[in-house]
Amino acid sequence: MISTASGAGRGHAAVAATTALVVAALVVAMRPGAAADITDQRGRIVAVATPAQRVVFLPMPAPSTYMAIDRSAAHVAGMNPASASAMRSGILGRIFPAFDRIPTGITRGAGVIPNVEAVMALHPDAVLQWASFGDEPIAMLDRAGLTVLGLRYGGQDEVAGAILMMGKLAGQEARAAEIVDRQRERRETLAAALAGVGDADKPRVLHLSRASDSFAVAGRESYLDVVITTAGGRNAAAEIGGSRTVTLEQVLTWNPDVILLGNFDTAMPADLYGDPRLQSLAAVKARRVYKVPLGGYRWDPPSHESALTWTWLAGLLHPDRIGIDLRADMRAWYEFLYGHALAEAEIDGILHARQNGGSAGYARFVTAR
Repeated sequence: MISTASGAGRGHAAVAATTALVVAALVVAMRPGAAADITDQRGRIVAVATPAQRVVFLPMPAPSTYMAIDRSAAHVAGMNPASASAMRSGILGRIFPAFDRIPTGITRGAGVIPNVEAVMALHPDAVLQWASFGDEPIAMLDRAGLTVLGLRYGGQDEVAGAILMMGKLAGQEARAAEIVDRQRERRETLAAALAGVGDADKPRVLHLSRASDSFAVAGRESYLDVVITTAGGRNAAAEIGGSRTVTLEQVLTWNPDVILLGNFDTAMPADLYGDPRLQSLAAVKARRVYKVPLGGYRWDPPSHESALTWTWLAGLLHPDRIGIDLRADMRAWYEFLYGHALAEAEIDGILHARQNGGSAGYARFVTAR
């Protein structure tokens, strides 16, 4: 006969064994993934445990792109304060409300110089940093022994490469590839629609990244040049390289047909329409000044939403050739990127419908179809 005591002992042993197996399974599940070799945009091969659990982002557009790829804000361990500002002003803060708890004190100011001690305190699996602002901003992190991936946002090929790199880091390579493919398909669609448009029929477009207290413009070799040319325009500031501050006299000399106001400044179309210094500009006379939309991120820098930027601007520059319903297109993209169903009021907010409402041709975007 088996005693009650020995049976209880075996029962306890079985429970203990089962518990040990469960604990072991949980430990395995919580371990970072196997190390993956990721080639960053410096051309350096970096070994990173993927999917990364804690990533710090110094480039401003990158965290919102990573959230769209990862479908979550849970793995963003730190970000540039300017990224948080865009999320707070735009819609992404409502889609991912946890963003407001993500630390932002990782830079010296809101620029590219890292606060290395603050970054290290976040214990990141990987840190993304610009590789296009000189050697020192990224070397500071390398010297600290952090796992650093360099990013470059210049032409669309570099943007696509950055998205694919983030997809590998997140363990979401197929999803990142789909974002890149959809953007490529949109560029091809717009190129076909604009085929045959001669230079004389391409409006001269000037992007002002700051217009409240100075005039900073985007020239050639900037991403805004990609946006303008993709949408069937000519960059009025193409004679200068990159982005720089110019004089009022230079803006008057360029005399653009269309002015785009960026989202790193508070200036709105009404400010330019009411500025006595600018009344001779063709864009002001024709009321073709537009505030660039602010969605999951600002639409003027490159991001996962760039296809919407191209479509928006192409519709303003060539409404007779672009048959895409922007509002329906936004709903489809936001469902794909974020699983979010945009309300009509949210679309109006993204498009700055009220602020742009007095500008020529904007009614086609504001009126729901």
